[in-house]
Amino acid sequence: MSETKPYIKTFEDELDWKLLDQLHGVVSQISSFCFETKKFCVTIQFVVITLLAKFTKDQIADSLFVVGLLIPLCFWFLDAIAYYYQVKIRGSMELISIRLKTRNIPSLVISTEPDIDESKHLIAGGRGTRKWYRRVFDALINHSMWIYGLMISLDGILWLLFWKGIIR
Repeated sequence: MSETKPYIKTFEDELDWKLLDQLHGVVSQISSFCFETKKFCVTIQFVVITLLAKFTKDQIADSLFVVGLLIPLCFWFLDAIAYYYQVKIRGSMELISIRLKTRNIPSLVISTEPDIDESKHLIAGGRGTRKWYRRVFDALINHSMWIYGLMISLDGILWLLFWKGIIR
């Protein structure tokens, strides 16, 4: 019978675990920031358009639609930057976890097969290792950014209806 040896952390393991914990905290903070950004965008949109409507004496003007477009675009850009770095940090976390795994594989077992079980990965689909332009595109266009697209689309539809004279 073979005895199982308990896991004993090396100095390198301890450093990697500390780094993983710190990076996890950063990713959590960025995730929270992204959620708060979306809430702030919606709030600012309503407040600014309401104030602008009052300044224009309750008359609809093109400035309402320009502001309605610019606010979500600016917040979308800000949120995309945060999302980009969140993915980048998760990719670093994945590399650290792989380093921990490979450092602690028993010396008699040599595995050259990649671990393809996505449920065991910190970030799916190799998103952290894609080319920079693909990561930028992914940061701009993903499911968490739909609210900005919805706000911009609604503004565009209303602006078109105003331009066509359907709403006044």
